[in-house]
Amino acid sequence: MDALTLRQLMLKDGLNVKVGSDKTRLLALERTLRLILKTHNQSDRTCLKNVIKWIEIRCQNGTFDIEEIPSRVIDYALEASGPDCRNQWAVFMHILKKELGYPK
Repeated sequence: MDALTLRQLMLKDGLNVKVGSDKTRLLALERTLRLILKTHNQSDRTCLKNVIKWIEIRCQNGTFDIEEIPSRVIDYALEASGPDCRNQWAVFMHILKKELGYPK
């Protein structure tokens, strides 16, 4: 998926990660990630839930800025969803570990 297609889908679904409370932004981020990276099984859904919870905690303790982090995570998900990628979730998690220090 490319950024333009994602923007159109986000507008259609009323998703905006730049406005609202932290909880609202994180919910929009979760729904946006579901658009980019399809959740095929329980493992994918659990992984997504854990990533969102981790981001929420990091925003609450000041490690991440809620103004900036959703856009970065979306960019990483778009990178992981490239046409040559066989396992999008594995690539996405690798990027999060490398770029944001997501725990192993």
